[in-house]
Amino acid sequence: MVFAAALILGLLSLIVGILGAPSWSLGARINARLTRQRLAADDPDGDSALADLVFWLVNRPLFAGDYKELEPALETAGRSPYRSRQYYLIACWVFPACVTVAAFIFFSVVAAVITTLVAFYLPRRAIRTSGALSEKQQNREAIELCHMTRMLLEAGLSPERSLKLVSAQARDLMPHLIHRVDRFNRVMESGADRTVALDELGRNRNITVLRSYVTLMKQSGTLGSRVAGSLDQIIEEAQHEERSKLKEETNRIGARMTIIMMVCMLPALFMLIGGPAVLSILDTLQN
Repeated sequence: MVFAAALILGLLSLIVGILGAPSWSLGARINARLTRQRLAADDPDGDSALADLVFWLVNRPLFAGDYKELEPALETAGRSPYRSRQYYLIACWVFPACVTVAAFIFFSVVAAVITTLVAFYLPRRAIRTSGALSEKQQNREAIELCHMTRMLLEAGLSPERSLKLVSAQARDLMPHLIHRVDRFNRVMESGADRTVALDELGRNRNITVLRSYVTLMKQSGTLGSRVAGSLDQIIEEAQHEERSKLKEETNRIGARMTIIMMVCMLPALFMLIGGPAVLSILDTLQN
């Protein structure tokens, strides 16, 4: 009797599971979208059990604060939320943990501690540096986005159609920024409002040219104003800012070269000029 009851309960559970699986799956995906604030299926792997585990781990107090500081740099590289968290766990925790274990096995205690500190510091420094370089490059590519948008708008295309055409034709011109344009197009195709899609496009506030572009596109949608002249102004200001940055970098290179000359070349020059005189003085004193 016990075996028969267990068998019946097992069959009922299987039937309920088969019938309820579609609705449960849909509810889980809706809940995941609301929890992660995702507007489009950017990453097919983002709905797997491994993705749920990764999101759960990163939301723990041990990782949450550290990841929040690195998230803008990880997102700038074009990674999806799941890929960003996965890369963060591997680069900032799994790899340093393996290095730490190996260091304590093969090195002394002091050397192992120093190696551990370096292993935890370098990945975070590399992520921040790559994020800053990517932001700088995307800021330059945003100037080209303004050029192409102005040209397409003057040809009679809407902003949505212009960005879709940019996504199809300008990948070689904007290799770093194109993933943001693709994101905008996916959000628009999912049925979201254009303002929401533009907020996704200009999410990173460090890309100033793109932020100005997004603000202008919002105004053109609400006020219906012509944007060609405003885009020209954004382009002119961005180019002036880029020239100023180039001048600053050139001045820094000159200062660095001065330090290099003082450290490396002046001692050799002193030895070349003063060496024979010192040898002559030594010979005179010996005689």
